[in-house]
This record gives sequence, C-alpha cells and structure tokens, in this order.
Amino acid sequence: MTTPVPPTPPHADPTQPPTIQTLTEQLGQRFGILATASTRELQVIASNTDVAVGDLFLLPSTRGAPRIYIFRATEYANVLSRQLDASDIARNKLTMPDSYFSEGLAEDLLLELRGSVLGYAQHEQTGPHAGTWTFHRPRRLPDHFTDVYRVDATNPATPGIMQTLLGAQLGQGGLFLGHLLAGEDAIPVPVYLPAYALSHHIGVFGRTGTGKSNLMMILLSSVLAYNRTRPTQRASLLAVDPHDEFRTWHASTGGADGYRGLIHHLTPTERAEHAAPFYYLSAKDLPTTGLERTLKLSRADITPDDLTSISEYTEQQTAYAQAQYAQHGERWIEETLLSNPEDQETGYLAATVSAVQRRLSFVRRGHTRILTPYSPDYGSPYDSLLPDILCALETGRVLIIDTTLMTELEQFLLTTVIARTLFALRRALRSTEHAPDLERNLRRTLGNDDSTGTVGTRSLADELVARLHDGRLPYLIGGQVRPTDTLPFVNVVIEEAPSILNPDRMRFGSVFRDISRQGRKFGIGLTVVSQQVSEIDKGVLTQINTELIMALGNETERKEAIRNASADLGGFERELQVMGKGQVLVTASYKDVPLPVQLGKHGG
Repeated sequence: MTTPVPPTPPHADPTQPPTIQTLTEQLGQRFGILATASTRELQVIASNTDVAVGDLFLLPSTRGAPRIYIFRATEYANVLSRQLDASDIARNKLTMPDSYFSEGLAEDLLLELRGSVLGYAQHEQTGPHAGTWTFHRPRRLPDHFTDVYRVDATNPATPGIMQTLLGAQLGQGGLFLGHLLAGEDAIPVPVYLPAYALSHHIGVFGRTGTGKSNLMMILLSSVLAYNRTRPTQRASLLAVDPHDEFRTWHASTGGADGYRGLIHHLTPTERAEHAAPFYYLSAKDLPTTGLERTLKLSRADITPDDLTSISEYTEQQTAYAQAQYAQHGERWIEETLLSNPEDQETGYLAATVSAVQRRLSFVRRGHTRILTPYSPDYGSPYDSLLPDILCALETGRVLIIDTTLMTELEQFLLTTVIARTLFALRRALRSTEHAPDLERNLRRTLGNDDSTGTVGTRSLADELVARLHDGRLPYLIGGQVRPTDTLPFVNVVIEEAPSILNPDRMRFGSVFRDISRQGRKFGIGLTVVSQQVSEIDKGVLTQINTELIMALGNETERKEAIRNASADLGGFERELQVMGKGQVLVTASYKDVPLPVQLGKHGG
C-alpha cells in the first residue's frame, strides 16, 4: 500500500525543521482576524468567503514561545461591518432592489466564525526537543488580534505544514486509515493508527451505509502492508465477515478485488510468509488445502463456558453441563446428547438434562455446517482447523471468516472458542519461566492434566503441543520461552456486537469481558463493530481506547459516542450527524486531538 509523501515546503531547508516565519510565509493570504478568545471558544471575523463547518484554520502567535494554533470552526454567521440591521436591509432590498444594489454592500459583508482550539504546535527553543515542533493540548490562547489563515487543500504547501504541526498526532508507519479532513476537503496528509492499537481495543460505530465495511477492508489491507515491512513483531486480525465482502470486495461489479487481490499480487515467498496456511475460511464447500478452505471446528473444542456465554442457561443447566465436562472432558457433548434424561444417577432433574440437550441441538450432525462430531470409538476422530487458526494468529496473519451460511449461534460460538483459547494460551505462556514447563502449562490451561485425571480438551492440547515442538506455534526461541510482548498484536473483530456484548448477556460471563479487561497485557484486543453505542456493555465500552466514529443515527447514540470517547469531542457533535460516507472521526487515548479523516482505498 502506498500513501502520498507530503511535498517539502518551498524555500525550506529539508534537513531542518521550519521556523514559524517560514511556515507563515507558506500559509497564503490572510483569511481573517481573531476577535475574541477564551479557553472555551474563539471568535474570528473573516471576509465573505465560502466556509464549511469543520474547516481548519491556523493562527501563528509569538506570545510566549513561537506557536501555531489550530482552530476548528463549529458554526458561523453572516454579519455586516457597519452598525446596520440586516433584517431592515433585507426588507428594503426586497422592495427597492435597484437602490440597494447601488449601495455597494460587498465591502460590508463579513463572516463571524466560532469554534475551539484543537491545540497548538510549539517551536521548541531549548531542551531535548530544541528546534523541533511539538504538539500540545489547548491550555494557552493566541495573542490579541492574531492573523488567521485557512487550511487550504489546494495549497501545495499544506501537506508539509500539517505534517510539521500534527506529526505526532497523525502517526507514521502504522496502520493506514485515510487522509486528514478539513471541512469537506481531504488533504493529502495520511493518518495512521499505531499497530499496538489492535491489542488495546477498538470501537467502530456508525449507522448503516456510512462505510463501516470499507473501514474494515482498509484495516485488513493495512495489517498486511504493515506485516510486509515488519520482520519482527507483526499484527494479526481475525475478521468475521457476515456478508462475505472482504475476500472479493467489488470485483463482481468491476471494482477493485478484495483481500484475494492483495494475496494474488504477493510473490510465492510472500504468500508463504504472510498468508499460509490460509487467509479465508468459510462454511461453503471449498478445498481442504490451499489458502481458501472450508472451516471446521470439532465438538471437542467446545467447553460449557463457551455455550453459556452465548445462549441462556439456568444455574442448574450450567451446573449439569459443567459436571458433564468435568467427568468426560472433550467427550461431554457426545455423552450429553446420548444420555437418558430419566437416568437418576446423574443427580439432575430430567427436565434439566432435556433442556441442555435442546440447547446443544444446533451442534448435531445435519444441524451445523462447521462443527464435526467427536466419537473416536465410532469412527469420528478429532477433525478441526482450530490449532492451525491459533498458530496463524500467533505468527502475524489476517484471517477472514465468512459466516454467511452460519447461524447466529455458530458465528458467536466460533468467535468465542477462538478468542477464549488464544487468551488461555497466552496466559499460560506468560506464567511460564522455563521452557520444560511450557508443555505442562499449556495442557493445564486447556483442562488437560493426566496427573490429576482431568481430560479437558485433550485432542486440541495434543495438536498444539505437536505444533509447539515443530515451531508452528512460536512460543519458544532458541530453547527459551518467548515473552508475550514480542508476539503479534492480535485483534478479534466482533460484528453485530450488541447481540453478544449486551449487558444481559455479559451477566452470564464471557471471555470477551475478560479480554476487554485484561487482554491488552497479553497483546489481545477486540474490535467492536456496531450501529449502536448504547447497547454495548458499559464495562466493555470503558476499556475501548480507540474509537472510529462515523455518522450515527440518533441523538442518543451520538451522546453515548461523545460520552465514551477517549478524547474530548466538544464541538464535533454536529459532524456525528452530517458526516458523509467514508468519513470517520478518530479519537484515541494516545492522541491529544480528535482527527476527522476521509477513508482511503484499500491496498493503495
């Protein structure tokens, strides 16, 4: 993926940071004058020019250190320079047009802009950053009657100026999102998320039709581009695709091919490095080899906790399922489905056993497209891609899972099993100091401990241990335990998030609640995709520290987005209602200022 390189400002030494004088010379014609200023709002008087809410302006000031303030217009009004009543003039012009045309009011027509200071860039004079520009939050104000300059997308110097002033906020070398938006115009200044944002939880919020799918497509391609430049710590993204869009994108209608096209343009060596053993899994009938495969999980991969977190179980039903798992381990589903509800030896009411059987009916053969039976004694051995999925995520991969043919329960179960197992593996790795102990700790975290007679998910543990020893599960380096902070940043995308991350569901326990609270210290994050902010569990929302907010449907959702944002969104309320398709407001705890962004194109 390529992004524009901002041009070097004219008449500037490219080896030296520009001064306030050289930057001011490149700003073009003065737009207006600062009239009044407070820590809450600025007022600018400007000439009669076409302006849009959201336009950016720069105010050079030398009060204190040399600084350039960044001002964002949130509202404006037509005003007159003389003490005239505009309503009287309008009425008179309607009744005596010739007379008022001759008055020559053009010189009296002005604009009054109001808005807030996003912050300021300061040219450091002393200290370790002397000679450079550093960005600061808006704790100071510009001088009286400061000249105001508009950020003009047509000015060839603008990209270089904005890079100088906002460099640390724009990001560099991470995951490309798009270009800085000033009002209605995108400036060729690329905006990035740091790769570690994938492990710190992301919220993608916007109503239908705003471009959430395009945003996710850009993230997919950006992760691949990032991994191609990073031989060490990479990034992984598990993208659930409920509409099967990402693989081919708009290829069927003559548009750009999707992730398949990006993989196609890799060399064979790069495909082995960044796409093997697969990048696309689906419940559709696909080959059992190659980079696009049919998805298979085994009943032996599922624990009772996986099921109770995605569907309703009473306390008695949960207790029965847990008892079955404790006794039979990975065979618990088979044993439960075959059990006689009237058998009094279980110690549970027949109604309880029958209810659990009904809740397990969707995993029966013929009722599911992705779950294989596990009955080794009757010719159904362990048959699952889960070990390979986990190894792929631990080596830096983008995995797209098409869920169009899955039921809602299958989709949620799939995401839960993968997230829960990966989280458990990294916790086991983190708790291990010596390489000889790693195999035992991996087995124990999967409930498999022969010393105590617990079976757990033994088949999955066997497969992962085999991959540990042959290097496909990269938890050992030179015979030493690998630190978790050197593994890829992993992110699990939760589509239709309110269905699984709502407060009622979270009451019954969820691996996603655990990951939202503790995942970042293990390098695992969530991307919560939703049309509604208000329906997401508050405990999850408070842990999200990167928000990608698009236009939202109603006032309630806009208020929730503003309330939960990691940065102050004062003055951006109107944008959340009127933003166009493909426009996103980026806020994050590691950025000092919200950034309006026009999304780019995937792969380029």
